[in-house]
Amino acid sequence: MFLSAIKERKVSENITLLEIENAHATATISLHGAQVISYKPKHDGRERLFLSSKARWDGSKSIRGGIPICWPWFGAHKENPQLPMHGYIRTQLWDLQERDDFEKHTRLLFKAKDTCGLGFTGSATLTLEVLIGTQLSVTLHTTNTGVDAFNLSCALHTYFAVADIHQTRLKGLEGLYSDKTRQWATFPTPVPYKFTEVTDRIHLHAAPSLIVLEQINTTAIVSSGHDSIVVWNPWSECAQLFPDIQADEYQQMLCVETAVTQGFMLQPRQSHALVQIIE
Repeated sequence: MFLSAIKERKVSENITLLEIENAHATATISLHGAQVISYKPKHDGRERLFLSSKARWDGSKSIRGGIPICWPWFGAHKENPQLPMHGYIRTQLWDLQERDDFEKHTRLLFKAKDTCGLGFTGSATLTLEVLIGTQLSVTLHTTNTGVDAFNLSCALHTYFAVADIHQTRLKGLEGLYSDKTRQWATFPTPVPYKFTEVTDRIHLHAAPSLIVLEQINTTAIVSSGHDSIVVWNPWSECAQLFPDIQADEYQQMLCVETAVTQGFMLQPRQSHALVQIIE
């Protein structure tokens, strides 16, 4: 069996990267936020994840790109919008708890050092299981360890690398979506699904599988444990508002997020798994 090689690389005082290589792929994961920031399967050598050239590496916020984790809420906090968008766990440190090599993949299990934070009154353990092989599997496990139920919403906020957003299509969604850029009005999902403007949409169609179609490449996405798919691209006008995105980099990215946006009550001793698989 081919054993994986893992190297630690410290890029700043607050951020350490794990660089993983096995027979099937290479990947890079930051212990800051347990954030996968690179995945390249060796059968084609194509990077699946976008990473901004202006990403911040000081630990003050999540790294712009890869797969940031939104938890324990998605979007703005319902009771206190001054709290961080998408929760606080993506800026927390995680520990690598387990590492296993199998014929088809390398398995890594990360655990959040601390899940407590302003805006969350529950008690929980949070782990991220990453399988690196000919496909990348990411599973966010939430377990309620307290005596009271708590409301949970979360997401795997994946930035996909594309050659040209103008030539990119998304296949597999249907029904209505809510559009943040139009005061959350609802519209039918376009067919074909093209990108021509700022896109910030919540699709309540929990599609089990999607395909990002480019002129040459295709990327398959399989999801479970979700109630919605979020699609985002800042386009030129909004990209300028983000100091950690180069102005023209919106053309090389598309966020397709496996998400729980509606929220649900996680009962004591119950667990939830949010899964995204990228091929």
